[in-house]
Amino acid sequence: MLRMKNVLCMLLMILGMVTAGEPPLKIASLHPLLSEMAERIGGEHVEVVNLFPANGDLHSFAPTGGDVAKAAGAQLLLACGKGVEPYLADLYDAIPATTGVLELGTMVADVRVPGTKFADPHWWNTPDNMKRASRMLLSALVQLAPEREKDFSANRAAYAAEMDELNRTARMKLSRIPHANRALVTGHAAMCHFCKAYNFTPIAIQGIARESEGDPASLAKLLADLRSRNARCIFTEVNASPRMLQVIAEQLGIPTAPLVMDGIYSAAPGYKAMFLYNINTICEHLGK
Repeated sequence: MLRMKNVLCMLLMILGMVTAGEPPLKIASLHPLLSEMAERIGGEHVEVVNLFPANGDLHSFAPTGGDVAKAAGAQLLLACGKGVEPYLADLYDAIPATTGVLELGTMVADVRVPGTKFADPHWWNTPDNMKRASRMLLSALVQLAPEREKDFSANRAAYAAEMDELNRTARMKLSRIPHANRALVTGHAAMCHFCKAYNFTPIAIQGIARESEGDPASLAKLLADLRSRNARCIFTEVNASPRMLQVIAEQLGIPTAPLVMDGIYSAAPGYKAMFLYNINTICEHLGK
């Protein structure tokens, strides 16, 4: 009996060594939030290479030759999709055919920017959308490593539960904001998914592109519109200069406050911290 136990122990050790020796899946990512999702769901079975630079600007970033080199050998390249990465078509040509590209935003329904023909590409601004995108990532990981499906599925279930909890927290806190205060005024049209999910009216001062300055006639119309909607705050972006928006806010006699709209903020790393930061900021300025 003792000899059999020793044999079983040796077999278990050998199996453990084989499992530990399996190389992780290499995943390259074009956005920090996607990198975090891959790390959470893939766990110890993945190696995630974040190609987006620290303190980068989502509107100006484009991968360099060095970034492409970092992605060498990756089985997956994660992208936001929905036009967030205008360079993506060129990147397809630069990476090996063996690297699959997942545009996770394809799992999320479009939300139109009011008064335009454009869809807001900033789909990550609701936990429900992140949860939908994680389902696509899980499917891709299981296809690449079916023997690790149990771990991937458990990790994804935990991730989805966290997104559900964030959604419940948001609904509870935002429910205290009166209907009259639910005009969410931002610099560019980056919060339309959020507004649809939580019953706000999005008003983008600079339109779909943050760099758009508008014209005097449009500005005068905008000021009148904001006054009629009882706008209580103009929400700037943490990684952009608020100067022009502050001038408009001063004319209206209201404050400005920064939000994390592009999903990138070193002071609130990770999706949970970022989302709660936005919720608390909105409640502070619209809930009074």
